[in-house]
Amino acid sequence: KLEREFAGKPIEDLVFKLIGKMNQHPVRSTNYGVMRKTAESAKQGADYDMSNPLSMHTDHSVYQGTPGFLQFLYQAEGSVRSKVCDGLALAEYVKEHHPKAYKLLTEVQMTHSSRNTLYTREGAPRSVYNKETAPAPFELVNTHSIIELDAKGNVEKVVQSETKRGVGALPYDVYDDFMEAYELWTKLCEDDRFIKHFHWPEGSAVVTNNYRTLHGRASVPPEMNRTMAFGYVNKILVENRYRLLKQNQAERANPEMDSRWLTRVPNQVLERMVLASE
Repeated sequence: KLEREFAGKPIEDLVFKLIGKMNQHPVRSTNYGVMRKTAESAKQGADYDMSNPLSMHTDHSVYQGTPGFLQFLYQAEGSVRSKVCDGLALAEYVKEHHPKAYKLLTEVQMTHSSRNTLYTREGAPRSVYNKETAPAPFELVNTHSIIELDAKGNVEKVVQSETKRGVGALPYDVYDDFMEAYELWTKLCEDDRFIKHFHWPEGSAVVTNNYRTLHGRASVPPEMNRTMAFGYVNKILVENRYRLLKQNQAERANPEMDSRWLTRVPNQVLERMVLASE
C-alpha cells in the first residue's frame, strides 16, 4: 500500500524489531515521512523536488544535537540510482591536506535553521501554497561547527546542508578564511573521490549513519513513479540496543551471569567480559 499511512509500515516494523520505535516528528502524525515524485510534491521546496539536483547533505542539521543518528530509507515504489558521500573520509582528507581549513571547520560556528509548515495540526501533509489549510508551524535552529569533534579530538559527526544554511554570525577576523574553507568543503562534498553511486531497487531499504554519511538526490527515470519513506533513530537508543545484544552474548557464554548482574556493569566491563568469552 502506498497511501501515506501505510507506505512506511515495512520500514517502521523492521526498525521496531531491530531497535525500537523511530524518532517522532514534532508535528507529523506518523514517525516516518513519505516523499513522492509528483508535480504537486515538487512545489514543497528543494527537499521534495525530485528533479532538483540537491547538494550532498546530512539530515537534521537544524535540530540541536542531530537526533537522527541512524537514517532508514525505504524504496516503496520505483527503482532509482542514488549516491552517498563518506563524510569521515572527507574530514580526514581536509585535516591532512588543508589543516588550516580543518581547524576553522571544527571551531567556527555556523547556523542551520528552518520553519516547517508542511503539516496540519492533525499531522497530515499540506501544500505550502494551499491557503485553505492551516499549518502547524514549528521553528528549528542549530548553531554548530561543520565538523564536530569528541573529547579526544576525533571526528564525531559532520553536519552539512546548504539548503538549510542560515545567516552566519561569524567573527569578522575569520570571515574570509572561514568562507574559503567552507567553499573548499562544499566542493569536496561533490567530489567523486568521496562519493559512491548505487542502484536502489523497489522494495529495498538503505540504512546510513547520519553522523558520517552525506547523501544527495536520487536519479529517477522520467517515466517512473517514486515513493520513498524515511525515518530516524537516535544514538542513545542504538547504543543501548547494542549493549543489550552484548549482554545476551555474555549470558549465552556464561548462563550464571544473568541480567541481574549484567544490567549493572559499565560498558567497558561488559566489553571485556564479551571479549573473554570469544
